[in-house]
Amino acid sequence: MTPKDILFNYWNFSEFKTPQEEIIQSVLNKKDTLAILPTGGGKSICYQIPALILDGLTLVISPLIALMKDQVQNLQSKGIPTAYITNEQDQNLIGKILDDCQNNKIKLLYVSPERLLSRIFLERLKQINISLLAVDEAHCVSEWGHDFRPAYHKISKLRDIFPEIPILALTATATDLIKNEIVEKLQLNSPDIYKSSLKRDNLSYNVYLAADKKKELTYYLKKYPGSSIIFVRNRKLTYEISNFLIENGFDADFFHARLTKDEKELKQREWTLSNSRIMVSTNAFGMGIDKPNVRTVFHIDLPSSIESYYQEVGRAGRDDKQAFGIYLYNPDDRIQSENIFKANLPSQQDFIKISNCLFSQLQLAEGEITEMNYQLDLPKFADKFGLNLKMVVQFLDFLNTKEIIQQKNYTQNSTLRILISPHSINQNENRIFDYLQRHYSGIYTHNKEVSESKMTFDLHLSIGDIRNSLHEYAKNGMIDYSDRFLARFRFLVPRNSSTFKNKLWKDFEAIQINNWKRLQAMAYYAEQNTVCRERLLFGYFNQKMSEDCHKCDVCMAKQSSKNFNPNDLIEYLKDGPKTQNEILSKFINLPKAQIINELQYLIDELHIQPIGLNSYKITD
Repeated sequence: MTPKDILFNYWNFSEFKTPQEEIIQSVLNKKDTLAILPTGGGKSICYQIPALILDGLTLVISPLIALMKDQVQNLQSKGIPTAYITNEQDQNLIGKILDDCQNNKIKLLYVSPERLLSRIFLERLKQINISLLAVDEAHCVSEWGHDFRPAYHKISKLRDIFPEIPILALTATATDLIKNEIVEKLQLNSPDIYKSSLKRDNLSYNVYLAADKKKELTYYLKKYPGSSIIFVRNRKLTYEISNFLIENGFDADFFHARLTKDEKELKQREWTLSNSRIMVSTNAFGMGIDKPNVRTVFHIDLPSSIESYYQEVGRAGRDDKQAFGIYLYNPDDRIQSENIFKANLPSQQDFIKISNCLFSQLQLAEGEITEMNYQLDLPKFADKFGLNLKMVVQFLDFLNTKEIIQQKNYTQNSTLRILISPHSINQNENRIFDYLQRHYSGIYTHNKEVSESKMTFDLHLSIGDIRNSLHEYAKNGMIDYSDRFLARFRFLVPRNSSTFKNKLWKDFEAIQINNWKRLQAMAYYAEQNTVCRERLLFGYFNQKMSEDCHKCDVCMAKQSSKNFNPNDLIEYLKDGPKTQNEILSKFINLPKAQIINELQYLIDELHIQPIGLNSYKITD
């Protein structure tokens, strides 16, 4: 079958989006290929269709388990033999999946980049007929990008093992700098590069000044009903805003990285199946969630970069119907974001102090390297040496990206399994064990993600007491406990204090300066109100527009100022007094700020007069 036949038979589309067909042909010609397509532009089809044409296995490297599961479930529903491998699976299941791949029973296998660190896994791959390597979210290979994953650097190992297999790298966001880094780090050989326009005719980008963000949120959710994502800065706000929306009659839920795996899957499933549910989330939500009918994506806080903002807004309108990205902006947002950025940023003095304290704690001498796997209790380490905990975490993450250390089992949540019989638990231990049994079903047979913070709240104990008790139970063989506050790592290079003081600090500083510049670019995008949002956004990615979008808040304000007739507002008020909400609903297609400004103008000119706090009538 031809690619078009497969497109119609499996996806029921008669035509490809530009430039999907060209990308697929490049892959079938066994050329290395880089595809830069907008969010919702159909990247996955560019490797899924070749997978059905090529003889062997297509190996897909994907950064998120949720993305893998969603893709695999979708392909399996079409009758396409597909599988994924994650750390959640036991070795027997992984072995069976690899056997099926070796026996040509599977066409696409999804794995995380971290899986490539396993020598056993790489040895098994050598026994499999692999026809294509697809690297999704390829921008994760860039240290200068907004979503860097150190394990992406290991993908080049596959080039050494399988030099003849073509690589297809895909991303939605890539400046010229990041595009060049993708080609270099993935060792793409003279790749065909396809860069589609970022423009999506059904999606508009809007920034609205909001003194009361909750109030403005309810206004726009009523103006644009349907399923929505609201991105917020932290976990506390996910609870706060979702509860506020529920109290105001909206179907809302919350999501953040510290939820357990089961909680995440349940929330994602219920949201995906709903036409109206609103998900209030940190940036842990959205990537890899294939929900076509999202009508609005809101930002309550200043995003960290234009790259992340563009990707998150791109979750809206994948069904090609009208959709909106709305940032409810306040001038304080920039100040808060800058303060947060600086508060947890180590200075050169902090950076060197943390490194010295780390080597002191681990008793690692200058020039020494061991094969030892270290465990470091981060809160205790930070407290012992008077360090900022978040700076310590950032420091270790940086060492991991520079391949000074290799972090292991680094997850957002702790995991726990009870190893003893319920009857052998004594009365003193019963309170914590009773809680674990009631809140985590299956905890006697499987390792379950647990939240010490929630246990602290529910049991009225300190988090230190909870962790100490759990570590004591683990020491006595009563539970298997993996504490998320325990950093697990080994050193890959000998200790070199001079490197930390000079090269590593300069590299760290350069990355943070780049992050600061990206934050400032996002702030400028939000604060300005004279240049078309789409034109400014696309210019950041070096794409020129021949004309304004005519649908963002800036363009609409220019257009409506020409078309709006104040007499229409006066005529409406002749029917009798109206509240501000009634007036805004009547002229809902016009910018809210313009209507409010016009009301104030008519009051100043004595054409209308206010009644109480928010009602108006014709002047007597």
